[in-house]
Amino acid sequence: MQKKLIALAIAAVTSGAAFAQSNVTIYGTVDMGFLHRSGNSGAVSGTKAQKDIQSNSAESNIGFKGVEDLGNGLKAIFDLQYRLTPDANSGVGNSSSGAGAAGHQYVGLTGGFGTVLAGYLDGLRYGIYGKYSPFGNYSVGNFASMTTQYDRAANAVAYVSPSFGGFTVILAHATNTQGAEGKLNGIHPGLAAKGNDGDDRLFSINAIYANGPLSVDLDYETTKAVGVNNSRLYVATGGVSYDFGVVKVSGLYDVIKGDPNSFIGGSTTLDLGGVGAGNEYDRRNWALGVTVPMGKTSLLASYGKVSDKTLNNADASKWAIGARYPLSKRTTLYADYARISNEKNAAYRINPMGNNAGTSVGVSGIDFGIKHSF
Repeated sequence: MQKKLIALAIAAVTSGAAFAQSNVTIYGTVDMGFLHRSGNSGAVSGTKAQKDIQSNSAESNIGFKGVEDLGNGLKAIFDLQYRLTPDANSGVGNSSSGAGAAGHQYVGLTGGFGTVLAGYLDGLRYGIYGKYSPFGNYSVGNFASMTTQYDRAANAVAYVSPSFGGFTVILAHATNTQGAEGKLNGIHPGLAAKGNDGDDRLFSINAIYANGPLSVDLDYETTKAVGVNNSRLYVATGGVSYDFGVVKVSGLYDVIKGDPNSFIGGSTTLDLGGVGAGNEYDRRNWALGVTVPMGKTSLLASYGKVSDKTLNNADASKWAIGARYPLSKRTTLYADYARISNEKNAAYRINPMGNNAGTSVGVSGIDFGIKHSF
């Protein structure tokens, strides 16, 4: 199993909409469409075309959020979200039935000092990928699925500062990003089961600047397995966008480095790439995107590349085009096409779920469907 690097972000907190409620609000998204994937490239071979009916351009979910005024400018807030698979009677990854797997889940306090939250929190790095991609983190056009990462982190706490002249800072920590504390106890090679040994701990800081048409994000984070020497991973991610009105341009750049003993699972496979033991991990990711409004329709395009500095001939690139047509403020039609080009040792595949929660098939894909939010 590959490690999916994460940080923490609180999209629901920064929106402000959650705080406007005086009682519990029910919200959600239902996305259904057609998906077709096929093709071979690089180390991807023998692919048989696959057709699906599923959520494509967004994660289907239902949630409950609310706020209580505690007086003197202090408020208690909460948000409980659950992911759905409307095309089948199962949760995401068949992990549960009915309401499905958890989305973000948190409770906290907000006031003039900022916001403090605790729970299962949205990924900051994952959020940057979605924020600076025209396709977000879903549909065949997303770039996040090329980078193997978590969309959320368990056992997390975060502080979101007030905005000062457009600047906001988020500080976050997770005691074990991958389940309950102690869940990874003894899972690393040569590590006995004891206490919190094996827990994957995260420290993260994200600086955000938003002023009119300009938006900039800078994120730095580290993760380390408790009790394991030379197991730290380092990530630096930046994103920027500018809306010129006639076109919105965006880009992101990502650097990931890892010590040679960053293991997960019972094998000797390094996190994030399957390189041999003793090698340091080094990968660079970048992507550019444009969104062009054409009346009510928006045209989308992006191009991104993964540069693997650890393995030879393991680079890959992905380009995508798409369109969005709103039938109303809540209902949108979508269509997308994307293709991946792998070098001979690369095996990237199309996955409309940017967190790799769904299946990955082939190197080219097309989707179209309808998304409704409530």
